[in-house]
Amino acid sequence: MRRTQQAFRLGRHLTEITDVAVTLDYVSGAEWSMNWADGPTDDEMRAHLDEALAGDRFTEMRDRKVSLLRGDTSRSWAARAIASRREGTLVIAVAEGAASRRRLGVELPRLGAPDPRATHEYYALLQHVRELQRTTSYPERASLPEDEPLIEDLLAAATRTDEHGRYGRSVSEYDMAHVLLAVEQAPAGDQPPRLTIVPAEEA
Repeated sequence: MRRTQQAFRLGRHLTEITDVAVTLDYVSGAEWSMNWADGPTDDEMRAHLDEALAGDRFTEMRDRKVSLLRGDTSRSWAARAIASRREGTLVIAVAEGAASRRRLGVELPRLGAPDPRATHEYYALLQHVRELQRTTSYPERASLPEDEPLIEDLLAAATRTDEHGRYGRSVSEYDMAHVLLAVEQAPAGDQPPRLTIVPAEEA
């Protein structure tokens, strides 16, 4: 069997056992790239791959170097941010991360037209949620059912509109970070305010 056929079948096998679309793409020489979005972490997927290669079905791929790359989605960013917010770890991570950046003398970007809203808190929030994405298995899934409406609210609030005023498909973690910071900094007693659907400004 040709190696490309085994690579295709290996991807299909991993898709079946992980319930996410997995593809193996040839890079060069003995190197291949395995790609998927959401689903298992890199370590979990590596374990699935090693187990598959230990059997007799994919022997042509055993001597190949396979690089793993899990793609991030806007949905996974929103789900991790909302879970962290509910657990109370988001505000702590932002405060500690921003304080650390200031203590280390990290400078804010100055090139181009810097966003005046891009504070140390903003970058600390981005770093915190990205780390949650990286270390969470199936990060798109709501951690609790009650997170679901807020995940949808955050995605909607950060959806940009096109020049004709229609909702587009552009949702970025950068806009979601601005939305979350604005909400967290709004006074609301002892409870964090509910996200309000306010479409992001057009670029």
